[in-house]
Amino acid sequence: MKKILIIGGVAIIVVVIAIGVLVGNIDSLVKIGVEKGGPIILEAPVTLKSVNISVLSGSGELQGFTVGNPKGYKTDYAFQMDSLKIDLDVGSVTSDKIHIKNVIIDSPNIIFEGGFGKSNLSQLQANAEAFTSGDNKQQETETDSQGKKIQIDYVKIQNASISASMGILQGKKLTIPLPTLELRDIGKKKEANISDALGEILGAVNKAVIPAVKSGVTSFGKGIQKSQEAVKEKAQKGLGKIKGLFGK
Repeated sequence: MKKILIIGGVAIIVVVIAIGVLVGNIDSLVKIGVEKGGPIILEAPVTLKSVNISVLSGSGELQGFTVGNPKGYKTDYAFQMDSLKIDLDVGSVTSDKIHIKNVIIDSPNIIFEGGFGKSNLSQLQANAEAFTSGDNKQQETETDSQGKKIQIDYVKIQNASISASMGILQGKKLTIPLPTLELRDIGKKKEANISDALGEILGAVNKAVIPAVKSGVTSFGKGIQKSQEAVKEKAQKGLGKIKGLFGK
């Protein structure tokens, strides 16, 4: 009996040490997870410069986070953010369900390339949703993201700017502000994996970006029209003066 207790005690110690090692390496685990799983789910390059999360509080920051474009799009990236603040339940890292309390994304740069029917952003969303539905079985075998559940209590995207790259703009640069976005309780009421969460966040972003870009393009078009009318009016006045010189 004593021998069994000793063996049991040693096993518990080993488990505790293993958990401690995992939690202690949380920064590298998050970085590897993002850079390995992100491209598989989104079918686009994903890079992360650094991760700094407190093992005690779970609060931290992801720096230099960039999501590139899916195949067929030519702009530099889809999303780029210098800093992404996160509040993580550290104990959940070793469980079957990762619990993230808050995600605050401040001043991200978003490039909208394409049209209102299909764009780089809508394609990223479609890729995440296709992964969730299991349409790509080969990808599922390359990552365990499908098996790991996730819950995100609150997501806030603020002070975002959109750079539109569309044929209608004729090469002109158009930068548009994006209204603040807030999402709550992702994966709380209904089980969600990482690709589900990405699909939901991308869906919300895409839904907000479309009307913002439409409004910006409309304002741009009106500005062009006013400019053309001003040039035409000025030309007509000039022509009138010339005619006056000849008494006609």
